[in-house]
Amino acid sequence: MCRTVLEFLLWGTRAVDAGDSAKAKALYEKHCLVCHGPQGKGDGLAGKALKPPAADFTSPESKKKSEADLRQVVENGKPGTAMGSWKSQLSQAELNDLMEYVMTLRK
Repeated sequence: MCRTVLEFLLWGTRAVDAGDSAKAKALYEKHCLVCHGPQGKGDGLAGKALKPPAADFTSPESKKKSEADLRQVVENGKPGTAMGSWKSQLSQAELNDLMEYVMTLRK
């Protein structure tokens, strides 16, 4: 119990219920690749045509955002962009998996 609370305080929801990396890439490819591209650079088939363009997870600007901030955008969308909300379309476990993969793209 103490470890779980400590992890939550240090890392937010991800530490409490970390994603499954085996499923993470498949979810990304199914739901995100068309806009964000294979390496998360925002260069998917639809990504560059969007106004504003899809986020580049590898950019310095994106790397400054916390995982909690990125998760909030994935879950709730981002007004004024094509990024819609995924919280009603994906389970919490799938969101955890997806975030697991997105975070690897930032390295």
